[in-house]
Amino acid sequence: MKYSVGHTGRVLLVRLEEDEDVLATLEVLARKEKIRSGLFFIIGNLKKGNLVSGAEREEIPPLPIWNHFKINHEILGIGTIFQMKGMPKIHLHATLGRGKKSRMGCLRDKSNVFLIAEMIVFELLGLKASREKDRRTSLNLLRIK
Repeated sequence: MKYSVGHTGRVLLVRLEEDEDVLATLEVLARKEKIRSGLFFIIGNLKKGNLVSGAEREEIPPLPIWNHFKINHEILGIGTIFQMKGMPKIHLHATLGRGKKSRMGCLRDKSNVFLIAEMIVFELLGLKASREKDRRTSLNLLRIK
């Protein structure tokens, strides 16, 4: 186990509007507000997007199971912000639901808001951590220094 001890800084309340891309908008916010490390929660609705819901087999590098959605779904998610090569890198896991069906995974690529989404972002200060591309897994993994 590796860990770093820090503390919370600012708390940002964010309203995402119709058609905004969740991951791209959060990256812009993190750059603008100079958030190097953070934790966030999201609730709302997405009209389309992509999730990775596990790996096909327990092999390295993993082959992702893609789960695409092209119609609106409610979202409840939690994620982190850490720097990767000097830029904020977002990692968001979410549960999506529509009617009686739900899906869960890591939100990837473009995902657009339907109506509204709300986020609370907690800035984390004093942590010695970043994201780095892992050669063995081909994933952008958390590195605690």
